[in-house]
Amino acid sequence: MCRPRPRLLHINRFSGSDGSTDNTDNASNSDNSKNNLEDYKSQPDDGKTLRWGIAPVSLMADDFAAALSVLPPHRHEIVSCAAAYRSHAVAFADKYEVKNVYTSFEDLARCQSVDVVYISPLNPLHGELCHLMLNHDKHVLCEKPICMSESKTEMLLRKAQARGLFLMEGMWPRCVPAYHYLRHQILRNRLGDVQNVHCTLGLPVSQSKLALYGGVASDFGVYGIQLALWVYREVPEKVRATGKLNEENVDVVASIELAFSHNRWANIEVSAEEKLSNKAIVQGKDGCIKMTNYWCPTRLITEDTDYEFPLPGGDEVITHYHNRLGMCYEAEEVRNCILNGCTQSELFNHNESRLLANLMDSIHAQLGVGRSREVYTEFQLENDLKNSTETATDLDTGEAENLSTKKKGAGA
Repeated sequence: MCRPRPRLLHINRFSGSDGSTDNTDNASNSDNSKNNLEDYKSQPDDGKTLRWGIAPVSLMADDFAAALSVLPPHRHEIVSCAAAYRSHAVAFADKYEVKNVYTSFEDLARCQSVDVVYISPLNPLHGELCHLMLNHDKHVLCEKPICMSESKTEMLLRKAQARGLFLMEGMWPRCVPAYHYLRHQILRNRLGDVQNVHCTLGLPVSQSKLALYGGVASDFGVYGIQLALWVYREVPEKVRATGKLNEENVDVVASIELAFSHNRWANIEVSAEEKLSNKAIVQGKDGCIKMTNYWCPTRLITEDTDYEFPLPGGDEVITHYHNRLGMCYEAEEVRNCILNGCTQSELFNHNESRLLANLMDSIHAQLGVGRSREVYTEFQLENDLKNSTETATDLDTGEAENLSTKKKGAGA
């Protein structure tokens, strides 16, 4: 007779206004699945309301607004939105009770009511809109990639730092509880020495849309790369990429291999031509953790137990894209950082945006010439990520360990 696998349900509460958390990791509390989700909207919060602008109205922006709606009241408010067509902006404003409607990004940037802007146009427009909002002293959360090259990314990050404004590349998987629990398990050595991270992500995408997204490596590959960086917490020593280009020289298939110190690897397979298994496996000497939909996971699978991380809102709030309610954790991270005077988030900070842009430049160069060759990363971190001070009983493990840059033929 087969017995069902035990399943632990971790209730993930949002941090309070003082930045504290109420997560637990009690091995004896195996009946967590019997608990009901917290009513997040009933949690008190005396902090400032973060006022959002939306540039532009889009399906992703609609999902972001839906994610804000499951958070405790008075923490977030959308006060302005912009769209090329006024009818689109008005429809969005009516749905989410937005006061200010614009058909010009410049007008939204000048709006005095806005604290921070959520940016989600086509990928090539990200950098331009980020500069516009920073020039008008607006904090920015921008969907990945923030820019299409390393040099442009560097210019943007320097502007944000110089103006003392918060800027975050929207790598929202880093904010969800499943990622924090994964990092916690690695720090507690539950997997032993991690040796390999293997990720696949494949979905059929029309050729016209793929060109607008910048190719499959930019659109899909970054999720596996950021997961590898989250696991290993260091700069890869080598990157190698092979793939397939279409007639417009846009990559439609890519296989990316990252080599880390001590013979550790990450292998990332992405495709815009066919559906793949769409899962990640983090393999250690003593065990492994599997994640389906690893760019927005709500479940971690081990050899013994399935760990569930249900999203607030449940089935009551519908989104256009899978598990996008998880962006509520990203919104809370942005709010906490801005209220604490931070210009970046340590869950995905500016150095990692620089590193990701550098790796993508290397990958695109290799895919563009149509052959595989090893290249040593020419990336030099300005500041190493600080050692994590996480304890074995703290699940809120967002701090990063030291990253060390290795550069062929040169010192640090």
